[in-house]
Amino acid sequence: MKTKTQNTIIFDALNELSSQYLGDNATDFLNVTMQEDLNSYNDSDELFQDLQDNGYFNEEIIYYYNAMKYLQENDCSLSESLEIATEYGYTTENLNSETLASLHASRKKEEDFFEYVAPEIDKLLNN
Repeated sequence: MKTKTQNTIIFDALNELSSQYLGDNATDFLNVTMQEDLNSYNDSDELFQDLQDNGYFNEEIIYYYNAMKYLQENDCSLSESLEIATEYGYTTENLNSETLASLHASRKKEEDFFEYVAPEIDKLLNN
């Protein structure tokens, strides 16, 4: 069982890493109510699932201009965005730039979580 100090370290690390790499605090989306409850997670996959269930990775890019700018900078060929849309069952009549940009940004946030946040959280959870 983790001590209060270990949980505080994990909590603070999650806040710092998610703010730095994902743009907002992941702890605001957790089902745990206090730092002491972080010991309920065995690894970053369980943490990811909790965050996913609470909508943490759902990015919404609104307005045509913002969506087009995002896509131009992150997926100008639209190949990744269209692939993600296909995975979720979208058809061409259901798609627009805002949907494609939002899907891409959401997937990127998930990937960044596993690249930057998860390894550090796993180290802390396994101590």
